Amino acid sequence: MEISSSGLSAGTVQKSNTMHADVDAIVRISSEIPSSKESILIAGFPGSGLVGSIAIQYLVDTLAFTHIGDVVSPLLPSASLAGEGLAQAPLRLYEKGNILIVLSDVPIPDGGSYIIPAKLLEWLCARTTITEIVVIGGVITGGTGERVFGAATTKEGIEKIKESCLILPALNITGITGGFLTEACMWKIPATGFLVETNYDVDSRAAAAGLNVISSLYNFEIDTLPLITQANSIEPMLQKLADDVKNSNVQPATPFGQDMMFG
Repeated sequence: MEISSSGLSAGTVQKSNTMHADVDAIVRISSEIPSSKESILIAGFPGSGLVGSIAIQYLVDTLAFTHIGDVVSPLLPSASLAGEGLAQAPLRLYEKGNILIVLSDVPIPDGGSYIIPAKLLEWLCARTTITEIVVIGGVITGGTGERVFGAATTKEGIEKIKESCLILPALNITGITGGFLTEACMWKIPATGFLVETNYDVDSRAAAAGLNVISSLYNFEIDTLPLITQANSIEPMLQKLADDVKNSNVQPATPFGQDMMFG
């Protein structure tokens, strides 16, 4: 187990069996060193429709990824989520083979959208070669489908994904998803981002659509039917919620049909 406290003086690494509190740390990482010398990093975070976190949690559970570490930061909400009574950090690292996963159960505030990707990549790139980054999230469009919009940091990346998703003339990707793509540019790591159309607070159907795209590109053998079944069971409730939102003063980020999308 390796313990790292990354604060204003970056790069400090401590090896210990115990996590020591560091009140000056911006981001603390307690994790096993990734086992693969070269890794693909896939990340999903709560956002519109909880698309990213639902999709990546399903990927982790279905393919039995191993939990290797946790990330804490004063930039994150103070929370410890318990699943079946087992408390865990809300931002976690997983791995299987050469795939690394970053998964969050809590939304990342704007203040962490830059620092957390920067510190995570600083820590990971010192211990494995990140060959590619994939980020998935949701985007509110005002539409009723589950279209998947894509972006990449290289022209080669666009060629790779253009048959699997829609490439818009303009796609402004904000929040932690945009933060990871920007940080990938800084590290010169090829990266792709997928934003799935959603208009629900919880959208398992959109998560399945995004996961199908990722699975086809990276040859994951995943059956997303359980996610669709889950969506079918809760859609009546979510439809009422969507109607309530439409009748409120809250407007979608971008009207349906425009070329500019915000995620």
